[in-house]
Amino acid sequence: MPVQPPSTRQHLLCSGLAVGALAALGTGLLPAAPAVAAPARADLVVATSVDPVEVPASGGWSTLTLDLRNSGTKASQDVTVAFTLPTDAWFFTDGFVIPPSWNCDLLGTATCTHAPLAAGEVADTLAIPFGIPGGTAGDTLTVTARASTGMESSTANNTGQATLRYIPSTVDLDFVPAATTQQLLTNEQAQLVTSVRNTGNSPSGDVTVTTPVPTGLRGSETYNEGWDCAFGDGVADGRAGWRCIHGPLQPGQTSEPLEFAASLTDATAGAVVTIEATASTTSTETTLDNNTARHTVTWEQAAVVRGTVWVDSNRNGVRDAGEAGAPVGSDGIDHIELNPHTPGQPGYTVTINPDGTYVAYVRPGTYRAEFYVQDPHEFIDSADSDLIYHSNETGGYNNYGYTDWFTVATGGQVTLDAGVN
Repeated sequence: MPVQPPSTRQHLLCSGLAVGALAALGTGLLPAAPAVAAPARADLVVATSVDPVEVPASGGWSTLTLDLRNSGTKASQDVTVAFTLPTDAWFFTDGFVIPPSWNCDLLGTATCTHAPLAAGEVADTLAIPFGIPGGTAGDTLTVTARASTGMESSTANNTGQATLRYIPSTVDLDFVPAATTQQLLTNEQAQLVTSVRNTGNSPSGDVTVTTPVPTGLRGSETYNEGWDCAFGDGVADGRAGWRCIHGPLQPGQTSEPLEFAASLTDATAGAVVTIEATASTTSTETTLDNNTARHTVTWEQAAVVRGTVWVDSNRNGVRDAGEAGAPVGSDGIDHIELNPHTPGQPGYTVTINPDGTYVAYVRPGTYRAEFYVQDPHEFIDSADSDLIYHSNETGGYNNYGYTDWFTVATGGQVTLDAGVN
C-alpha cells in the first residue's frame, strides 16, 4: 500500500508542539530576577494617656503621659514631639520632673525634643500635668501628641491622642474627726479639736465654722492658724460662740486644725453636754449631712478642795470674826495650785473669787496646796492657817507657802485656809 505523506494540518501541529516544548525548556533554565529589599529606616511609635480621664465641669487638671519608641531598623534623626491641648488649657511649668534626655518648651511652642533614637530604643517616659478650663458636664476634650523626625518607614503611628470627659462639679465639706468625747470635772476645760476637709472634686468657696457655747460651759478661747476667728453673740440661735472663716478649700484639701476651749461650770455628776461645730461654704454642696462635728462632754463626780486666804487685820495671829479674805491680783493673792503627789497625775490651778475664797474640783488623789501672794501681803504663823511652811522674801514678787499632803476621795471635801498680814 502506498504511504501517504502527513497532511499540512498535522505537520503544523507537530511543529507547534516542538516549539512549545523548547520554549518551556528554555524558560526553566533562565535565572530568577532578584527581589527588591526595603530600605532600612526609622519608625516612631507614639502612645499617649491622661490621668485622671474625668475632670469637673468647674475645671481642673490632668497629667499627660507620653511613651515613644523607635520600632524601625535604623536610628532616627532628632525627634520633635508637638503637643496640642484643648482650647484655653495650659501646661504647668513646675511641680514635676522632665527627664534629662528631653528638652521641652511648654510655654511657647508646646514641644519637646529628643536626641536620635537607635533602632528599637525606647525614650524616657514624659509625664506633664496640664490645667483644664471649665466646661460642660458630658463634653469631651482631646489631647494630641505628634512626633516627627527624618525619613521613616511609616508615619501612621506618629500621633497619639487621649480623651478627657467633663463630669458634674461637686463640693462636699466634712469634719476630721467628726466626733470626740471627754470625761471632765467642773472647771476643767472642754476642747473640741477638728479640721474641715473638702471631699468634692471642685474648690469650695470661703468656709465658715460656727460653734455656739452650750449651756454648762464658760469661756471663749480658741487656737488656730489659717482661720480668722472671733467670739461674740448671735452665732447660732442667739447664743454666744465662735465664728471662724477660712479661704476656699481645694479638692481633697484639709484645713488647719481648729481648737475651741471652754470650762465646765457647776453641774450634776453624769450630766452630758455637747459642743457642735457647723461648717458652711458659699458654693453649693452635694450633701449637708456631714457638716457638723460633735464633742460630747460627760461630767464626772469630783472631790472638792476649798478655803480662804484670810487677812489677820489686827495682827493677833487668830482669825477673828469679820476678818475678810485677801484681794486677788496685784498686791494680793497671785495664784493657788494643787500639785499631785503621784507623778503623771494632773494638777490644778485654782479659781479664786474676789473675796479671797477659792474652790477646786479635783480627781481623787493626794495633793499639796501651794499658795502665792504678792507683797506687801505675807504669810503668818497661826493655828487658823493650814500652812506647814512659808517663805516671805521682802522685795520679792511672790511670797510662798504650802500645806501638808492630803488625800481626798470622790465626792469628798477638804478645807484649807492660809492666813496673811
